[in-house]
Amino acid sequence: KNKLAVIVPTKIISFILPILLIFYHGTIDFSLISEWTKRLAELESNLEHYKSMYRIKQEDVIILSSFLGLLTNISINNTYFENLSSDTQHVIKNISNKLTAPSSVRLPSIQQSFLPHLIQDTDALRPAYLLSKGRKDVSIVLGIPSVKSTLDNLLTNMNEEEQNETLIVVFIAETDFEYVQLVAKEIEIRFSHYVACGLIEILSPSPSYYPSWKNLKKTLNDPVERVKWRSKQNLDFAYMMAYSQSKGTFYVQLEDDILAKTGFITIIKNFALEKTENCSKAPISHI
Repeated sequence: KNKLAVIVPTKIISFILPILLIFYHGTIDFSLISEWTKRLAELESNLEHYKSMYRIKQEDVIILSSFLGLLTNISINNTYFENLSSDTQHVIKNISNKLTAPSSVRLPSIQQSFLPHLIQDTDALRPAYLLSKGRKDVSIVLGIPSVKSTLDNLLTNMNEEEQNETLIVVFIAETDFEYVQLVAKEIEIRFSHYVACGLIEILSPSPSYYPSWKNLKKTLNDPVERVKWRSKQNLDFAYMMAYSQSKGTFYVQLEDDILAKTGFITIIKNFALEKTENCSKAPISHI
């Protein structure tokens, strides 16, 4: 009467399934084994992505709670609040204690040590400009600077299937908002179809995201301007990655002078899945 449910880790499944297929077909079909192994690697990558999404959703609950807390603080003496049951009032008060600043981009806790100015400004991680249709759960997110020729090259070398499983985040790394709006409008007009379907998103950070450049230490014997450029580029990349982490399974940072080949999305995806598969097969080593 009682049924026993067995949960098998995906790493074990990737080992057992090819054997089962051999017994089922009676002959060894290596192409079938390879296809199933690749598919399992893809599912394993998707699982890791959804785990990270779950953690982000937990943060979203806290963020929504903060808004509820603010409303509670405003109307704590309101007649409507007083008319609620004591249990409901207790729940609202309990949730309102978990106040946190909402933002669209989440950086790891290391920001407290290296970017302390972000703690003082709750709006620093809000994009100054964001054009998005909310596309998510894609296979690959491409982060690129705002170079229109690069966009042309990427789109030309992607077929419809690849476009459907890709998100291109165009990053305008400027603090002049009028200039950001100008560039964004040009991209939106020139690539209107791809913006409308959600394939292209346009993103620009708040000026307060960047720290003061006055106390930069010279490195690699570079002049100050070169050190500033390199430091800003690191922060730009970090911002793009932080924004994109909840959007897809794999993230690829592209330079503004790349030339893509036809089918490059499929090639990148298969390479990433192969590496994931190899990692899942590798024995665990202890240091």
